[in-house]
Amino acid sequence: MSVDLRLMRYVIAIAETGSFEAAAERLHMTQPPLSRQIRDLERELGVQLFHRRPTRLTEAGKVFVESARQVLAEAERMVERTREAAGLSRGLVRVGYTVTAAFEEMPKLFAAMRDRHPGIRVDAREAWDMDLVAAAADGELDVLLGRHLPIPAGFATEVLRREDFVVVVGPRHPLATRKSVALRDLRGQTLRFFPRRYAPLYYDRVLAALTSTGETFEIWENPLPGLRNLNLNLYEDGFMFLPRSVSLQLPGQIVCLPVTDDLPPIELAISWNRHAAPPVIALVHTARLLARQEGWL
Repeated sequence: MSVDLRLMRYVIAIAETGSFEAAAERLHMTQPPLSRQIRDLERELGVQLFHRRPTRLTEAGKVFVESARQVLAEAERMVERTREAAGLSRGLVRVGYTVTAAFEEMPKLFAAMRDRHPGIRVDAREAWDMDLVAAAADGELDVLLGRHLPIPAGFATEVLRREDFVVVVGPRHPLATRKSVALRDLRGQTLRFFPRRYAPLYYDRVLAALTSTGETFEIWENPLPGLRNLNLNLYEDGFMFLPRSVSLQLPGQIVCLPVTDDLPPIELAISWNRHAAPPVIALVHTARLLARQEGWL
């Protein structure tokens, strides 16, 4: 019997997200057809891949996922070699990325492209969200990389990373010696943030996460926004709220505290022009492979 690549991706998505519902969301489909196709696959294989309630891999499922990852990686390499043979792994990709993607995701994607597609030149531009979206709409960018960016008309999008928020405070903050915090511990504190006009969807997503437990906070908007303009004195009576990976890039004096509340994750996505040239598709494939290798999902 043969198992197509699509079903392999389905099984891997369920294994990585830990539930059929979350996997269906990642795969941009509804849960019932996903569950039905997995049951059909298990019936055809004659083995059970998942325990239900809670969802977890069986021993046979672990073997399937390990092998499926190898098969998908080889399929990716086959596509790349085919494109190289046809001369399609050369050209230019214009990528716009946000401030929060500047520390880890964009540098790693740039390095991965250099290793896998040395013939493709990546022209990268860092800017605030709305400037990037406007540039993409004007045809100046082929790809966008950021957290909760608006999607320009004619662009496709795919989530590459989900992660938790953390609370960030200065070394003299009253909570700086704690191992973790709940949002109720921050009552009366001021959120240090950038003006909403720079990145409205990201701004709204952060506030939605903060207020999801019923807490509300005063907001101070930094006149010099950006993570490179940190002034520790500003944070003695306030806090920042950042993706975990971004917080790890801050100066050593800054204190990053895990949040004990059950909050929605923050997502990083890649968006690309649906009618882009093959080098753009090569970059998107590379981003997908990088996300799997780094365990971002």
